[in-house]
Amino acid sequence: MLNKERNAFVKTWEFRWCHLVFIFLVSSFCGWLYETIFTSIRWGEFAERGFLQLPLCPVYGFGAVVLLGLFGRIKNVLTIFVTGTLVTTLIELGASYILEYFFQMELWTYRHWSYNFQGRIALGSSILFGVLTVLLIKAIDPIVCHFLKNMDGRSRVFMSILIVGSIVLDTLLCL
Repeated sequence: MLNKERNAFVKTWEFRWCHLVFIFLVSSFCGWLYETIFTSIRWGEFAERGFLQLPLCPVYGFGAVVLLGLFGRIKNVLTIFVTGTLVTTLIELGASYILEYFFQMELWTYRHWSYNFQGRIALGSSILFGVLTVLLIKAIDPIVCHFLKNMDGRSRVFMSILIVGSIVLDTLLCL
């Protein structure tokens, strides 16, 4: 009986860890895609976003992991939207300060947007991130969970380790 409980715990822990890694990856890639397309249209030429070599914007992955931890069990769409808007705005504001302080980087600015604060955050982007939070909780997360549940446990762990290793190596090479 003790062995069954241990196996259930390991499988649950393993699945949760892999789930967070895949959510981080998918969200980081979707964030990079959104940023690249939006900026390219705005500037009228291709503009690859982010500071990694991989097509990822880690702030989106970090935000998604935090949002799922906080709101993953909430069912009400309005609650997800409002709280997601507030939390993503705080994450974006914090990320802008961290990037500036530690890396001397300004990866975005909202100075030309209405209702902005120091060019770091803006009402329009905050509302968009609230909508994206709803999409994360209601659409993306269920798809990732379905994908992972249909994947062999060893493959899931191997892919997760490969993803984490690739992102860490890319980050170290870009510093």
